[in-house]
Amino acid sequence: MIKTITISEFGTIKKASDYDSPIDSFSEIFVTDNVFLRIKELVFSYANDTLFSYAAQRGKEQIKVKNYVGLLPISDSIQIEILPKSTADSPKEARRILLKMLQKIPSYQALAKAHLAISNLPLMEIYVKVFLDKLEKLLSAGLGRNYEPIEANETFIKGKVLVAENIHQNLLKQHTVFIGYDDFIHDIPQNRILKSCLHRLKNYSFSNLTRQRIWQNLSVFDEISISTNLNQDFTRSTTTSPHFERYENLLQWAWVFLNEQSFLPFSGNYSQISLLFPMEVLFENYIGKLFCKYARSDYKVRLQDRRKHLVSKHRENARFRLIPDIVVENNAGEIWIFDTKWKLIDGSKPKQNYGIEQADLYQMYAYGKKYHAKKLFLIYPANENFQQPLEVFDYDEDLVLHVIPFDLMNEGEDEVWKILG
Repeated sequence: MIKTITISEFGTIKKASDYDSPIDSFSEIFVTDNVFLRIKELVFSYANDTLFSYAAQRGKEQIKVKNYVGLLPISDSIQIEILPKSTADSPKEARRILLKMLQKIPSYQALAKAHLAISNLPLMEIYVKVFLDKLEKLLSAGLGRNYEPIEANETFIKGKVLVAENIHQNLLKQHTVFIGYDDFIHDIPQNRILKSCLHRLKNYSFSNLTRQRIWQNLSVFDEISISTNLNQDFTRSTTTSPHFERYENLLQWAWVFLNEQSFLPFSGNYSQISLLFPMEVLFENYIGKLFCKYARSDYKVRLQDRRKHLVSKHRENARFRLIPDIVVENNAGEIWIFDTKWKLIDGSKPKQNYGIEQADLYQMYAYGKKYHAKKLFLIYPANENFQQPLEVFDYDEDLVLHVIPFDLMNEGEDEVWKILG
């Protein structure tokens, strides 16, 4: 069985053997020496310093999770589930926030409200439920069939005799003949992939209901073989006729479950399914999509606007392109610039500038001047120390910056209207 360990983004992983009676929490977990060693090996392999940081204090080792969320396999029997840290103080709430954000990525739109309602389940099981829902819909319409090339020794002639192979195999067997022919069958690459995926998923430690669904679906594939060459079957699945378009999203999920490369960090290709995401990308995408959906009709919203440069002219060309996350323009031509930052700032620490990066203020000032904006906004996730907008930052009499919290526990529409008014 594959076990899931759950921890929050920025959480700490420690060895249980270093402490007396350790107790796990959402932000701190204690694992066996073997599991810790496996995670430590990951930290120092293939640039995983982007995912974790390692430290030792007074002879006690610890590994800190960075700002990536999702699923990461540690071994054949253990995976880590990393969930966002903001206003959520429990895995269930954090998982719900993550699922809401993932819904705004096209390849994850199959995540419905029904899946958000079961956020008490581990993330992997929710993904599997999405896969099973889509699979059962496909099965209700019937498994696809196609003509597949068959080469076999038979007692009848069909198609064409493969002379060289027939001589090799049947020199002393006059009652059989080696032939090649096409047969219209269910044992096609797409179905072999789906069966292989179900076969893999049955090894996970899911709830009884999910395990039962996996086994029930496996029984439908009794006459279909498990793939012996997944790469070849995936390649063949992408080159078949449009009659198999209904398999497309299912095969993307199967690729994730069967191929550990899909557990590597999300690259920004929204057409692909990944299981590990940088939170700043998810947050930026989520807020942008909400603005597009809920802004009034008299607001024009642009995401990742690329019309302006910091330097208007150098050797006949503009240089250093500016790309604000969100540009909003009303009917009067007034422009507001919004930038999202996935960072937990502290509204109670003005002497430390609340944890805001100075470079971000320079960046916003450049946006304001180049776009001739009236208002600038930095949007951070709300947390226990940042519930209300900070006092306005005045760059000059014509340009101000608002630093505002976005509560991910609330409905997205309400939060957008709170900002836009």
